[in-house]
Amino acid sequence: MAEMRLVDAINAALARAMTEDERVIVLGEDVGVDGGVFRVTDGLIHRFGPDRVLDTPIAEAGIAGVSVGLAAQGM
Repeated sequence: MAEMRLVDAINAALARAMTEDERVIVLGEDVGVDGGVFRVTDGLIHRFGPDRVLDTPIAEAGIAGVSVGLAAQGM
């Protein structure tokens, strides 16, 4: 089995989930263009587009509310 950094493994798992199921999206603070603080989402916005990789404001309650709403709609 190939060795990889934890960050790369998480990125690969997110990419795989997003490839296999178009309902999977990533949303959070600085996850889009910047790839997140630890670069976990690096490259995902270029691969899947800004409709599936969403930068949010620093508002955790808002992120939770959007997430619940998306889940209620089948995402």
